[in-house]
Amino acid sequence: MNPGLASDPALSLPQQPQSFERPLRFGRFSLDPARKLLLDDGQAVRLGSRALDLLIALVERAGEVVSHDELFARVWPSTVVEASSLRVHMSALRRALGEGSGNGELRYIASLPGRGYCFVMDIADAEAQVETKAVPAPRAVPLAASLPRPFPSRLTGVVGREQVLARLSAKLQQGRLVTVVGPGGIGKTTVALAVAQDIAWRHAEGAVFVDLAPLVDPALVPATLAAALGIPVPAQSPWPALEATLAARDLLIVLDNCEHLIAAAAALAERVLTAAPRVRVLATSREPLDAESEAILRLEALGVPPEWPALDVQAALAYPALRLFVERAAASDDRFALSPANLPAVVRLCRHLDGLPLAIELAAARVGSLGIHALAERLDDLFRLLRRGRRTVLPRHQTLQALLDWSHGLLAPDEQRVLHRLSVFRSSFTLEVAGELASCEHVGRQRVMASMLNLVSKSLLELEVGEAGKVPRYRLLFVARLYASGMLAADGDAHEVGRRHAICCLDLLAAANADLEGQRATLSAWLATHAPLLPDVRAALDWAERPGGDRLLGAALLVESGRLVQELGLNDEFLPRTLRALTLVRAEGGMPARLELGLLTFACALDGQCSTARDPSSEIPAHLEALARRIGSAHERRTALLCLCANAFARGDYPRVAQCAARYASLPPDPDDPTDLGATLVGRRFDALARHYLGDHRAAWADSAYLLQHAGSLLRGSRYPHMPVQMSMGVQQARILWLEGASDRALQRALEVLAIVEGGQHFAVSQALALAVIPILLWRGDDAQAATFLDRLVDSALGHGQSFWLGWSDSYCKVLALRGQAVDAQRRRIGAERGWTSTIEGDMLATLVPALAGPAQLARVEAGSVGWCAPEVLRAHGEQLLAEPALAAQAEPVLLRALALARQQGARAWALRAACSLATLWHATGRGQAARELLAPVVAGFTEGLGCVDVQRARRLLVLWDGG
Repeated sequence: MNPGLASDPALSLPQQPQSFERPLRFGRFSLDPARKLLLDDGQAVRLGSRALDLLIALVERAGEVVSHDELFARVWPSTVVEASSLRVHMSALRRALGEGSGNGELRYIASLPGRGYCFVMDIADAEAQVETKAVPAPRAVPLAASLPRPFPSRLTGVVGREQVLARLSAKLQQGRLVTVVGPGGIGKTTVALAVAQDIAWRHAEGAVFVDLAPLVDPALVPATLAAALGIPVPAQSPWPALEATLAARDLLIVLDNCEHLIAAAAALAERVLTAAPRVRVLATSREPLDAESEAILRLEALGVPPEWPALDVQAALAYPALRLFVERAAASDDRFALSPANLPAVVRLCRHLDGLPLAIELAAARVGSLGIHALAERLDDLFRLLRRGRRTVLPRHQTLQALLDWSHGLLAPDEQRVLHRLSVFRSSFTLEVAGELASCEHVGRQRVMASMLNLVSKSLLELEVGEAGKVPRYRLLFVARLYASGMLAADGDAHEVGRRHAICCLDLLAAANADLEGQRATLSAWLATHAPLLPDVRAALDWAERPGGDRLLGAALLVESGRLVQELGLNDEFLPRTLRALTLVRAEGGMPARLELGLLTFACALDGQCSTARDPSSEIPAHLEALARRIGSAHERRTALLCLCANAFARGDYPRVAQCAARYASLPPDPDDPTDLGATLVGRRFDALARHYLGDHRAAWADSAYLLQHAGSLLRGSRYPHMPVQMSMGVQQARILWLEGASDRALQRALEVLAIVEGGQHFAVSQALALAVIPILLWRGDDAQAATFLDRLVDSALGHGQSFWLGWSDSYCKVLALRGQAVDAQRRRIGAERGWTSTIEGDMLATLVPALAGPAQLARVEAGSVGWCAPEVLRAHGEQLLAEPALAAQAEPVLLRALALARQQGARAWALRAACSLATLWHATGRGQAARELLAPVVAGFTEGLGCVDVQRARRLLVLWDGG
């Protein structure tokens, strides 16, 4: 069915393909199907035979959707070809017609993803120069004194609405009045037109389109319908003639843009359906008509990709919002193509635009002039950036500003004020919280709630559908919030509302922390409930930092947000905020000591887990320790000591970790704290970590086994922040298994831990990869597999702003490069600007590439600051001495010491390496028998991991020496 003729009852019946014997004309082109010739202003167009056959097939059924299967059967009747062949020849055809040239050319062929292609231009007899549509001869139009208005054409496909179209079609089959309801720009008209064109054949006289948008006077609604139908009616009394005419009609009426004339539209629908039993009405509006027997279809936004996990290009294109953006961007700029490089920016943009089709189309149209990355970074300037849309659409759809001006103008004054004040929220909120924040001297709490319900009805506020029994929540779409926040500033209420919002966030965070400490929810359920609060916390902190904001309120917000931030691993983001708050509040003076203690505690916890080049002797740990001793409660002192442990561990100061853990254990129990046993276990975890990293692996294994056995129930609701014990102790066990020579079980344990934490705390995922999975693979010599897991570490760290773990990924890139493994250039550049390596990374690198075991690592071993890698650092130092002829004599004592220390620790993996180095030295200096007697029993002690690189090297040495 030709979209341009859909309103003509005689032309709305299903059509059959026609064969054309005479040349046809469309635009500047002439097509002679018989001669298979296409002319462009009289000049022959060079076009392949397949592409020309496609054009003829589409022109024969102009206005209809021709499916992919039909085109394959027509153009390749006896050949099996790839699906890509159709796209290739269709692209060639479009280029020949000038589509996508960016020179204002007409569009001839519309693509409907998943359905097929449609020729959308009118065609005419080229010889007679008389317009002849590609449809059967029209029947007489009954009761029409003038031509009906043409049905609007759809030049582009409907993206991502397949299920909606099917549901709407079914509703129109079941009932006679259906209203598509949704906010402006969500695609109500597009969906209504698509369905009307698809189902017009159900009615003998097709479909007619009635646009109410230009009307201001409700009294003109009936006459507008009559004009659309081509029915002459008296201007002052249209109904008698309209009802008499409609009584015998069989058609579908599309009543578009009803929201500003809602009562008149409802009255018209009821009266038409009463008078005309074979007429159906499909309406679009931002709120229901509330008419008799009305069925409602609420149109949702297009689906957007999740923020996490990161998707590849193919997976991302499964989301309709992304498909729409890509299709419109490519139509606007033929240089644009979705790629791994621009995918994150496109996802971010589509998510911020909430899947709103109009906003996405307007944004896509600016890709050519701004670039996708610049567009995604300037979303707060949205209304200026997306100022111009298609000139052929309604004026209010040409810009977001105009669209929202239209919606805003339809609101009552109270509704406008409530909408403005609600714009301070960045995520969803409850009716109760909104009533507290949006009420004022002009609008009371009850009126706020009534206004909110009206805003929901008018599609400016979304009601989120949650689980049964959950408190309903509401939210503003991004574009509506941005618009309303501008209005709030103009009202002069922004500062007062910002303060209320910050206080509201503080109360919500305090309640969330109380829920966790009271063990009223599991940690995962608690995070799922309260993590959505983070955007509002960020906004409140921004307000507190601005001139005129409240620094003390912002500091209190930071302290209350601490548990949520640490559980989500947002260390990089919140450390700078916390340090700024300390500086600003101290400068203003009058900061309560307990608030300073809270800020210092939070900063200390974050500081140890951010990849910064700050002085390891930072003042924060010392100030925290002193202040906690002086004024801290039992809970505050415990929390401070745990943060000191975490800080010292991240800096590689394991003796300090052991010291703080011992002090923590010595604190008297708090009989009023129901989670005291859980708190004790949290502290014992750091003692276990200190033992392992100082080289006491047997005691560390015993501690980890005890913690894993008892921690599950006791730590579930602990008020003390901690990494998941299953992760930290599991990682420790995997490392100890490797050191003890159980290489296969070590890798298995590391992968078990990764499986446990995946999908949970992002920081834990990175830690499991960086401290267990990747190093064990590298120690084994499985470099290719290590590179695969390194990709996952990079994705995890990049996706959640974890500079600490990005530093580790950079270090592992160095290792792979030094070992001759190809490293992706983009991945290699991730840490290129850092220019330094943390202490604990240096310890790790020394065990992976002996040349990287430098003076700093040797000094740490000699000082007793680190033990787990000490045998290997000593061995690497011995090898380095051997490489210097003047120092070679000093190597043997160092290698003997490395072997002895490895045996003392039970670190069979390091003992094997030390034995290899020492035996090689002995063999080279004429002590071959002693070399074999040293190395053979060490190798025989390995019963698994026989394919690991160290075991293989030792075996080759023995074979070589035996052969000698």
